[in-house]
Amino acid sequence: MYHSLFQQSHTIIRHLLAWILICLFSFSVFSSEAFAKQLYTTDGVNLRSSADSSSEVYFAVEAGTAVTKTGKSGNWIQVTVDGTTGYIYKEYLSDQYSPETSSQDSSTDNDVTSTDSAPKTTYVNSTEVNLRKKANDSCKVKAVLNTGDSVTILGQKGNWTKVETADGQRGYIFSIYLGEKKETEHTKQPSKSEVISDYRSGAISYGKNHLGDTYSQALRDTEGYADCSSLVRDAFLSATSKYIGNTTVSQSDNMSNYLYSIDKITDATPGDLVYHLSSDNHVGIYLGNGKVLHASQKAGTVKISEYDSSNSFWEYGCNAAAYCYDN
Repeated sequence: MYHSLFQQSHTIIRHLLAWILICLFSFSVFSSEAFAKQLYTTDGVNLRSSADSSSEVYFAVEAGTAVTKTGKSGNWIQVTVDGTTGYIYKEYLSDQYSPETSSQDSSTDNDVTSTDSAPKTTYVNSTEVNLRKKANDSCKVKAVLNTGDSVTILGQKGNWTKVETADGQRGYIFSIYLGEKKETEHTKQPSKSEVISDYRSGAISYGKNHLGDTYSQALRDTEGYADCSSLVRDAFLSATSKYIGNTTVSQSDNMSNYLYSIDKITDATPGDLVYHLSSDNHVGIYLGNGKVLHASQKAGTVKISEYDSSNSFWEYGCNAAAYCYDN
């Protein structure tokens, strides 16, 4: 009798375990089907990095796009779109595809003021600007545009501009985000005159930072020492990364096409070099108002000397900054 009871208990346990396994398998299949499900966007909407309306936008998903549901967090559905997993608010998803959601918005806005002339091209002047279905900031987003994107103006509605994007999408952008195309820091190139001016300023700044250095031809390449030609050589090397020559003679030869005669010191341009080449060669950086920064052998130091307009010591000016720009 005990053996019979044992067999019956063993059979019941086996049946119970089998039933549990079947339930677990069914639940697994049901869960998989519940999450790995194809849905469709009901309008243009942002795919976000997390279940939060302030989280990062990966990209805008067009209306009627098929997405795969992979999870859920509150009112947000986790989906995969073109290999990217993110979140879309449940209101913008449907389990049925509707051709109407993927077609162009053809609704008529009776209160939109159309442009009187031919459509005008304008540009987005901010990053991550929403193209919205209607002229308000609480409606659905059709696309996200970035700085420099061109759009065609179709009309105005209050503070909103109705536009058409380069790929044919129509919608509204808040008008303050539109205007002339802005040059980015990467595309804006300074003019030649601006670069030359910066070179001159850089050379003057270098020279002033070395006021008081000791004059020495023997130690000219040692920190704290300079002679006249090494001072201006290093000043323009610092300002432009260009080498103008090692001595006054080699410098004037290298830059001969950039030398100009000066009758009086005030003919020179601030930031240019001034040369005395008739006998004992000398060079300095002109500061303006008759002042020259130079390494003076007589004074034994780097200093600023002032000359009146009748002084004829300095014979040539040299646009060394232009030479560095051109070479």
